[in-house]
Amino acid sequence: MAPLARLRRIPHVVQAVSTLRRTRCWLLSALIVGIVVSGAQGLERMKNGMAEVNGTSLYYEVAGKGFPLVLISGGGVLDRRAWDNQFETFAQHYKVIRYDIRGLGKSARPSKPFSHSSDLYALLKYLKVTKAHIVGLSFGGAIAIDFALEHPEMVSSLVLASTATSDNSKSKENVDSLLALTAMTKRDGLAKTSQFVTELPFFISQENAAAKEKIRQIYLDNSDLFESGFPLVTLWMPAEPPAQSRLSEIRAPTLVLLGENDHPSYKSLSDTLAAGITGAKKVVIPGGTHLLHLDKPEAFNRVVLEFLRK
Repeated sequence: MAPLARLRRIPHVVQAVSTLRRTRCWLLSALIVGIVVSGAQGLERMKNGMAEVNGTSLYYEVAGKGFPLVLISGGGVLDRRAWDNQFETFAQHYKVIRYDIRGLGKSARPSKPFSHSSDLYALLKYLKVTKAHIVGLSFGGAIAIDFALEHPEMVSSLVLASTATSDNSKSKENVDSLLALTAMTKRDGLAKTSQFVTELPFFISQENAAAKEKIRQIYLDNSDLFESGFPLVTLWMPAEPPAQSRLSEIRAPTLVLLGENDHPSYKSLSDTLAAGITGAKKVVIPGGTHLLHLDKPEAFNRVVLEFLRK
């Protein structure tokens, strides 16, 4: 049924249009109906829900039409809202799925070892998605790599921004860093921890006040992660054998994205990914930091869309 035909069955729309017709305000009537149609279509575009899969509950949102594109949360321990700048833009071209990984946002917290990539597989099966573009940033990208190794038939292309492999993400050094943030939070409070993280110049540009405020808000809403020692990482079971030794197995077209001002370790890791994945394309975004999707959203979106269209 066409949108206008559906709207004619909504009582308040019927009454409004009828009144306007009686007064012969045709131009105003058309304007009001146009606004209602636009609003209704906007509401219809986004769907959300809770998927009970793989022994957990995963919150997801879907917008747009066309070939599926998945945005994996997790970069900087950020939930799906870190993708706000991409969700609407990409939904103009694709059916975009973003979700909170286990242990983050509205999704359930883990209490025993689990696999993020297995969760993603179960979610896509739940949503009846057989193949998709997979986009991840930071350890969201590590999840994307594991998924590409375990389910290559489901990956049309791979976008890895500011990414390490899962075995690197679970290294003792990284886990110790997270536990140090937990200790800081318990000692000084979350506000102090958030300030410390957002003032790291390689993490987010210091002049990007809007992005820094979004990070702080997401951290506040996920305060339990900081206080509990980040179980979404410590209980995560990466792919076996380790992903970094298997990069040559990835056959999907791959884009490796890096911010010019990201930490040197991520520059090295990006070089490893670009060299190890056959045919991978590497792009450095000028002025970008670790959280590229928040820091340089326009450049990020442009480069990703150009890559996917080829």
